[in-house]
Amino acid sequence: MGRRAGNTMRRSGAEPEALVLNNLPGLFPTEDWWVTYWSVNEEGALEHRRVIVQLPAGLADRCVPVSIGYNGCIQMVRRWGMAIYPSLLEEIDFDLEAVIRQASNRYSGGPEDYLRVALEVTHFDLPGHFIIASNEHPLLMYDPAGILKGSYVRWCTYLGALAFLATDGKVSSGFLRLALEARDTYQEAVGYLRAALASQRAG
Repeated sequence: MGRRAGNTMRRSGAEPEALVLNNLPGLFPTEDWWVTYWSVNEEGALEHRRVIVQLPAGLADRCVPVSIGYNGCIQMVRRWGMAIYPSLLEEIDFDLEAVIRQASNRYSGGPEDYLRVALEVTHFDLPGHFIIASNEHPLLMYDPAGILKGSYVRWCTYLGALAFLATDGKVSSGFLRLALEARDTYQEAVGYLRAALASQRAG
């Protein structure tokens, strides 16, 4: 993956025990979507998590069912969380201006507010120290009827998260190819880095 720029590797701002996520509660009708995913804690242990993400009403009708490995309506996964495609808001005629009017104390009324609202509606910090998403540990998103409408497997493996944590960010690679093509080496590296992290915390 190489060294990442911007806020790709920032920590999540979500409350660790949050179960329902909505960046703009009460400002528009929503649907409850289930998101299941894996995160890695500061000790290097895997954590399987499940949260409800409240998305705009009508989105389920615009997103088609997918199989694991196909993004569907998920745009990306990063260390901090996930995002759906902002373009989906156009497909459901989401009224950005109505949200800005309802929260006039939150927004200045300038043209930049439209982009800000679009991102707040579609981008979510997820609970967890380091969110991962790979073939081994996919992020999955289900619509209110329980139908898989999004998956992501091309972000960062467990090994990638361990390497980042063990080196304090000096190694920033997803190790997706290694996980697919050299499984024994991958597992050996996971064991080595788990031990290295344990040693760091003990010493």
